[in-house]
Amino acid sequence: MSNALSSVRNACKLLKVFLDSPKELGVTELSKRLELSKGAVHKMLATLESEGFIRQNDSTRQYTLGYTLLELGNKVLKNHDIVEFSTPYLKALAAQTKELAVLCVLDKTDAIYVSRVDSPHPIRFNVDMHRRFPPYSTTASRALLAFQPQEYQEKVLSDEIKSYTAYSFTSVEEIKANLQEIRKRGYEISSNRRNTGVTGIAAPIFDSQQAIASISVIGPSDRMLPQQASILESLLATVRSMSYELGYHG
Repeated sequence: MSNALSSVRNACKLLKVFLDSPKELGVTELSKRLELSKGAVHKMLATLESEGFIRQNDSTRQYTLGYTLLELGNKVLKNHDIVEFSTPYLKALAAQTKELAVLCVLDKTDAIYVSRVDSPHPIRFNVDMHRRFPPYSTTASRALLAFQPQEYQEKVLSDEIKSYTAYSFTSVEEIKANLQEIRKRGYEISSNRRNTGVTGIAAPIFDSQQAIASISVIGPSDRMLPQQASILESLLATVRSMSYELGYHG
């Protein structure tokens, strides 16, 4: 049983390698990253390919993720109640603000954007959907992180802090102070911390027990800042309605 579980774990690690890697990888590179023999990696690839989790490019002989994973990902989203529940709210908020509206959740010690409605403007900000990132790194994720238990915050901040721009937080102390401010006012507004020239305005969504997600309105700072007050008003009205529907009466 332990060998079987070990094989499954290694197969899962192999698939995860592609999350932050080039589109295609060969057996040698995968062997190095997983610290496994080429023979073991080749057997895993053959098995995963037979089930549609991995595809081999006939031209390059390298491997990439298969379409079965896309099917499973879409199934997760369809079964994720908060995504379905939030869709009309995101659409309404994006229509009101004319900017990108996104839904952010936490998974283990990562944050993920799981739903979005794009801005109608030809020049607009875009986000990578379903990609994991540190919960302290974006406006949306900090608005959610601020309302998590202290033990969880400490765990998230125990790793090395990543910087993205000249305006990013560079220390745990800075982030903790920021999280305290967010918790006091109930929302987050920031510019340039993840992407230069971009402003985000975000607030958490609560169910009857805790903060379960956040919504953020994101766009170019030259459009966002002049209408900051009206965007914030629309956003807070949105998350209040959503939280009430989910059983929050605080």
